Amino acid sequence: MPALSEATALPLLGHASHDDLLDVCRRAARTAQSQQRPVLASWATRLRHIDPIALWSHGRTRTDRSLLWRSAWDRSSLVALGTAHDLTERGEDRIPATRASWEQLICDAVTGGQHDEALPTGQGPLLVGGFSFAAADAAATAAGVSATADLPEALMWVPSLQIRGSAGLTPMAELRLNAVLHPEDDPEQTAKTLIHLAEECLPERLAPHPEASSSLHGSLSSAVRDLPSAQQWKRLVGQAVDRIRAGAFEKVVLAREVRVSADRPFDLPAALERLSRTYPDATLFAVEHGAHTFFGATPEFLVRLGGGTVRALGLAGTIPRGSTPGLDAELEEQLTGSTKIRHEHDVVVRMLVDALRPMSGHVDTGTGPNVLKLANVQHLATVVEGRDVPQGLGILHFVERLHPTPALGGHPREEALSWLQHNEGLERGWYAGTVGWSDALGQGEFAVAIRCALVRDNTASLYAGCGIVADSDPQDEYEETVAKLRPMRQALGLE
Repeated sequence: MPALSEATALPLLGHASHDDLLDVCRRAARTAQSQQRPVLASWATRLRHIDPIALWSHGRTRTDRSLLWRSAWDRSSLVALGTAHDLTERGEDRIPATRASWEQLICDAVTGGQHDEALPTGQGPLLVGGFSFAAADAAATAAGVSATADLPEALMWVPSLQIRGSAGLTPMAELRLNAVLHPEDDPEQTAKTLIHLAEECLPERLAPHPEASSSLHGSLSSAVRDLPSAQQWKRLVGQAVDRIRAGAFEKVVLAREVRVSADRPFDLPAALERLSRTYPDATLFAVEHGAHTFFGATPEFLVRLGGGTVRALGLAGTIPRGSTPGLDAELEEQLTGSTKIRHEHDVVVRMLVDALRPMSGHVDTGTGPNVLKLANVQHLATVVEGRDVPQGLGILHFVERLHPTPALGGHPREEALSWLQHNEGLERGWYAGTVGWSDALGQGEFAVAIRCALVRDNTASLYAGCGIVADSDPQDEYEETVAKLRPMRQALGLE
């Protein structure tokens, strides 16, 4: 296959060499043939920076699998389009099984092209996706709730196209084309397929989304159903408090669902634009799998690993924002001065410290907790940092150890999760699960999937939960869920 001429080269790829991509595919094919197993091929080139939401909005219509990510940590972005290889697992061991498969796939990957050294993490081909809150057999409760196939329990994949962007005064981007070649695959056809997909997903110009700058508040007609009802949920809070006071566990996190049916499909790119503007300090994410899109703007990351340092965030304790600076300061004082809220927060931080200590040389919690202020609520937040992480420990090791934290399930973990399994009556799916990515070195980021919704056409499931402790009041906890649901209601044009 001849090299692309300058006239026919992809506009966003500049003078990138097709011969180089073809060489990578050929080397991977030879390795696959000699070892009689699949081999990952990955080729990279630099790009000008592209708006990630606009790129995802365009690319998602050309593929049936995509991911959008914008990190609150360093403002970096990731758009993953198409699927080079799936790593889907089930059951309680879905995270370590995924990790083992990824380590095997990446160990002899064949790479080439022009790597962008400006990217601190996200080196080489990435594994992207997420994990459900619980395994299916644990999600099916005694009340008769059954698991569904909306999103698999573990859906991690190597994208065919990944566009990694860095923030700063001179933002840069890296395009990486990935493919897994089997012994019988034709490397020239593989290279041709990747070029065609890149042409489809990376047009010379990306038009802004037509409704990105407009407001749809009040424009949707919808029917809303609380699952369970408000009164049933508050009674459940009371039952949890009784069990806590009886010594069954120290904390449990109760969730509820609001299911919305609108008169037409939701505009997801517009929803993400609203979330991006309103919650710039949150991590923005979207995972599209077939007909389902799971997206949100979460203030909480589960774990970040890079440069031998691991960080987890203890985020527990919530109070609304005030309508005036004086009222906001008064509410912040209530947040920091509440014995009940501080206890709820400390439970989470203690667990994170205990989890990270065996896996790092030194663990530090700083001077926390701090107050994290979002547009609608404020939280107590403590960053737990572990330094000198031993080589060989990757981010999926930490995801396995940390998920779910007491901020999502409860404490002690086993007792709290067992009670939820038999009493919550809600199939959480990916709500309170984790979404993120790992690179070839085991570095990466995973966020806690809260402030989120699962959408299919004109139906959306919105989720919120609260940490219940011995002093919890059912009405206060219900009002907290209402506040936590507001970001997604506004993003979808329901308020």
